[in-house]
Amino acid sequence: MKQYAIISDIHGNSNALQAVLQDIKSRNIDIIINLGDFFFGALEPAETAKILQDIPMICISGNTDREIVENKDKEGMPRVRAELSAETINWLKDLPKTTTVDDLIFVCHGTPESDDEYLLEKVTQHGVFVYNDEDLIEKTKHIKEKVILCGHSHVNRVIYLSNGKLIVNPGSVGLPAYLGNAEYRFAMESMTPHAKYAIIQADGDDINVEQINYTYDWNAAAQRARNNGNDKVAEFLLHGRMPKALRID
Repeated sequence: MKQYAIISDIHGNSNALQAVLQDIKSRNIDIIINLGDFFFGALEPAETAKILQDIPMICISGNTDREIVENKDKEGMPRVRAELSAETINWLKDLPKTTTVDDLIFVCHGTPESDDEYLLEKVTQHGVFVYNDEDLIEKTKHIKEKVILCGHSHVNRVIYLSNGKLIVNPGSVGLPAYLGNAEYRFAMESMTPHAKYAIIQADGDDINVEQINYTYDWNAAAQRARNNGNDKVAEFLLHGRMPKALRID
């Protein structure tokens, strides 16, 4: 049997990352797979980079990693780039968009084709819905691996397809909710403040998935967000859902 720890969407939350990595260390994990979005956010990009440098893992790039490299005009970007070293930014430049592991696992951040689209969720004017079985089979028909990993939505899900494939979103290590603005205004909510990751156990044709919701000091993380001028993110960190003032009716 081989065990994989799947982490994603840290968004500079070094407290949550340290807690998750400590838990992973206590288990018999063979490989850590990181789905990207490491640093961008209201918290601690430099501290997060230092932690990641010391832990061997397979990494791909997420949409905010690409945006850091591109120096996208975005709220919070000047602070994040100022705190990251040139070495870290160059590391981001060299990351692949997708990868495969052990001929078993296909790894992407959003979808296989795009780092800023959702593989599992469809955003509509009526809310966020998970695609049906037929749509997900069509979206992943070119992937030969049995297990497909995605992040980006920050919501932990395990979906078994009728063709025998398994799609896993481990949720977000460091940002359990956010408010999105695309064609429609929408909320992504994991509904708890815990740091989230997943463990996949592969034993021949048997694939088992454990979704972990891990406690860490989210009060300290929220205070750091406030210190950096982002009260909204502080509320997301404390509750894993939209505060009442931001509710979408």
